[in-house]
Amino acid sequence: MHAIQLLKSDHETAKRAFGQIQVARAEQRAALWAKLRPELKVHEEIEEAALYGPVADEIGSRDETLKEWREHHHEEVGELEAIVQELDGTDPASDEWMDGIDELQQTLEHHIQEEEADIWPRIQRAWDASKLEHAGETMEALKRQKMPRAA
Repeated sequence: MHAIQLLKSDHETAKRAFGQIQVARAEQRAALWAKLRPELKVHEEIEEAALYGPVADEIGSRDETLKEWREHHHEEVGELEAIVQELDGTDPASDEWMDGIDELQQTLEHHIQEEEADIWPRIQRAWDASKLEHAGETMEALKRQKMPRAA
């Protein structure tokens, strides 16, 4: 699968999962979060390993935005991980937890907007279809390796 298509699909899956959490009863939230949390983590890991890292190494010297994106991406991931840590220490049935979910969702939506509107089009102009297909195949393999197995 094409790398950008795979990541876009992950974004849509995450958006749907946040929507489910928003309307879930308090006792359902923990199970929904337990499914979404590893998906978010694996998404970040595979995009860094198979796309952003290689792109920065290959193209960063020719595209300042892509060069800077890697560091910006790391900063945003750090912000997201801090919110996740707070969520992990909070009761999913509480209003405080839902406030954290709202913050996580808004921060993630901002990140997604940056990727989809600016970064991915730059990558697609810089890498041909075969490189993007190869990156997507690598991501799929990493995802299968890293995702926890369903019980």
